[in-house]
Amino acid sequence: MSELIERGGVPEGYKVEVFDGRVIMTPQSPEQHWTVRDVESAVTAAGIARERVFGDVLVTFPGENDAAPDLTVIGFDAERRRNSYSCIDVLMVAEVPSEPEDEKDYVRNVRKYGRYGIDFYMIADPFKKVVTLMSEPHASGYGSVVETPYGESVTLTLATGERVKIDTSTFPTRGVSI
Repeated sequence: MSELIERGGVPEGYKVEVFDGRVIMTPQSPEQHWTVRDVESAVTAAGIARERVFGDVLVTFPGENDAAPDLTVIGFDAERRRNSYSCIDVLMVAEVPSEPEDEKDYVRNVRKYGRYGIDFYMIADPFKKVVTLMSEPHASGYGSVVETPYGESVTLTLATGERVKIDTSTFPTRGVSI
């Protein structure tokens, strides 16, 4: 799968991941794009270099399915491995669900990101209009889970000491399709 992605075999506008042995190909919604762009702007406004912030780039997890989070922030000394980075270099991940109550974002990623010690996992949910910020990673998830309604700010301090304040008032919302 990694080779297919590297060769550009994924249609434009789609995100492809292998999760639990299944290939998941999801088109990115405008709301997802705008939210990720707003979070990325907040991260770079905090002084974090653009080389440490990216979206839809492969992050490897030893012995598990790799991931391409919507937004990833890595540490100063992160080592690039071809077109990917190791999960041990990740300080923060942000995801925007493409469907309501997305099991991948709300269950499987919580366990995986926590188990691999990613300090902050943020879910910006355009359906619920809520940002869920998880911290204090442990073997089965996260010890701290804080929900913040859209319209309020979310602030976090990375392990590097960098403080990021995210204004959620511009986050777009999305109704549930039937």
